[in-house]
Amino acid sequence: MRPTISPALAADLLSATPSRLLAKLDADPALAERWTWTGTSITTDKNDVVTLTVPDQVTAVACTCLLSPRCLHVAAVVSLLSVINANATVDASVTALTTVAPSLPATPSPTAAHVFVLLSDLLATGAHSTGSLAQTELLRSIHTCRATGLHRLAAAQTRVLLLVRELRADRPEFALATLAAELRGALAVAHQLSLDASDPVLVGRARRDYAPIGQLRLRGLFSEAVVARSGHAGCITYLLAEDGAIFTRADVAAGDANRAAGAYDAPANLGDAVLPHRELGRAGLFVSDATASADGRLGAGQRVRAVRASEPARWDDPRVAACWEPALATQLAAIAAHDAAPDELRPAGWDLLFLSGTLAAHGGRVLLVPADHGALELSTAHDHRALHARDNLAILARSAGLAVLAIGRVGIGAPGRVDLLAIGPAAGETRFALPEAWHGRANLDYDRLSVPAGAAISASASTPAPLTIPDLLAPLRRRLERVALGGLATLPTHALAELDREAATLAACALGGGADALRTLGAIAHDATRALTGTRRAVDRPRFARAWLRAALYEDAARRRLAIASW
Repeated sequence: MRPTISPALAADLLSATPSRLLAKLDADPALAERWTWTGTSITTDKNDVVTLTVPDQVTAVACTCLLSPRCLHVAAVVSLLSVINANATVDASVTALTTVAPSLPATPSPTAAHVFVLLSDLLATGAHSTGSLAQTELLRSIHTCRATGLHRLAAAQTRVLLLVRELRADRPEFALATLAAELRGALAVAHQLSLDASDPVLVGRARRDYAPIGQLRLRGLFSEAVVARSGHAGCITYLLAEDGAIFTRADVAAGDANRAAGAYDAPANLGDAVLPHRELGRAGLFVSDATASADGRLGAGQRVRAVRASEPARWDDPRVAACWEPALATQLAAIAAHDAAPDELRPAGWDLLFLSGTLAAHGGRVLLVPADHGALELSTAHDHRALHARDNLAILARSAGLAVLAIGRVGIGAPGRVDLLAIGPAAGETRFALPEAWHGRANLDYDRLSVPAGAAISASASTPAPLTIPDLLAPLRRRLERVALGGLATLPTHALAELDREAATLAACALGGGADALRTLGAIAHDATRALTGTRRAVDRPRFARAWLRAALYEDAARRRLAIASW
């Protein structure tokens, strides 16, 4: 795992590099990827050595070439280092207030206004053309936001920078939809803060606060692997309290899927109960002087005490079985309500779906058929050799007919599909035998399944595939993503007629707001007003960004509403 670097230091080093060398780096952003990385020493293809000084984060970068530190070698290495703050939470979450804050006067943030202009330039230029100089300005902006306490905006810009680097380095993990979503989020936060920076939810916090919550009786639900885009990996275990609240205990640090696999057997360190996640997710636990963050993450302070219960936690325990009692439609409605809220205000387990039904297969896909809903496709977010999720899905595809209980993660924007996290036999199902140590369920990422005895081997021909829902918002989303990728250049004059046709298509589907937003986007991109000299005025980039943001927010809200209706 490569060390991290502060945005201020990265910006200083890149800005000191001559423009002719930055042009070479822009032509080959992944130049340093081909060099030999050995700890904090990087050997170039010309046998020059770049050395990183790393106590916690990189504090200095030196090179053995004559141009150091204003050399291409230093710039190429720095451009690959992550700027995530090692001393802060990965997502820079904020703590929800337990009391109503007093009404404060609106206090616009000049820093946020500057960030909005900076992101407007990035949007107008397009992420694909965001070179080293533009990235340097973004690094300085991230540093300024952290220094002035705008932690949520700093985190949003950091995610945008990461995606820009992935795009320019042509990395396979890059996703255009994710770039558009992160740009939308960063622009929205910057715009709101530029009007009023008194809202603590918009401001955010660098560290997650843990507050005392007293005594807890917890029962383990399951454990899942975490392999994040930020380069962090590990294991997270979900536990259920007596009142039905869900808490989590995580072991996540810098690493890849191999670290996620190893974390399953690492101690969860909850108080003085030294249990690995493999056991914690199946154990009962009594916790005194417990602490937790607003989003349900359990703390492990010095005063926390935990004792393992004599009986394991099983899914057929009445308090745990109550999770499966709400109808699927009721669970989806609750998930949809949280989906529209900011990430930092969502409780732990907000997107979990508790399912019971019969396994089926169709066209090589694994399906679960609940009694009160149509067939749902089971999938996984992890496709790593170190984890067993893909192999376990292949086993379940050969197990049609089994009655099962399952826990999955649902994305409202993907109707009919559930990422399976844990599975076990339903009451009375004797063919799905699991080892006694698993206490009636298997964690899909970690526990290797075998073909259940007596289960059907062939696909169930009578089970229909999940419904395919037409994507009514495709014209609007396609334009938004193309602008995020290529900027104003993706809206040439000859595209106006096509924009009008796409707007008419949206209007015909009763999506009039999207049609208006698309026409406005095209109109601002081709504003015909001219200066006194007769030349056409340059496009007002902040105005264009506001129009793009309006269209993106409409698309996000409409997509969510349509997806809920599609379930």
